[in-house]
Amino acid sequence: MSIATGNVTVAPHVLIRLVSLAIREVPGVARLGSAPRTYAGRRSSASGPGVVAQIAVAGTSVDCYVIATASSNLLELGTAIQVTVAAVIRELAGMSVDEVNVYIQDVEAGSG
Repeated sequence: MSIATGNVTVAPHVLIRLVSLAIREVPGVARLGSAPRTYAGRRSSASGPGVVAQIAVAGTSVDCYVIATASSNLLELGTAIQVTVAAVIRELAGMSVDEVNVYIQDVEAGSG
């Protein structure tokens, strides 16, 4: 079987969508939070609800903003999000990952 040559390019908004969907699937995430419009004083490479990504040749950096459920262990939640997001970027988008930062902006009040 021969392999075709050429490039595969993943659009920044597709990467943001993949990351957003993956974060929502992590147990303990109530919903995505609010991502800032700017990143380190400049326009971000890509952003969407709860996610900001800086995409560079050397690697991708992602900031994830989430609201946790009341029963969540916040440290474990943050670690699970980091692992999940890094895996999605590497495995589905084929990109290298520099860092995944998680900002837990609030805890959703429990019902009952």
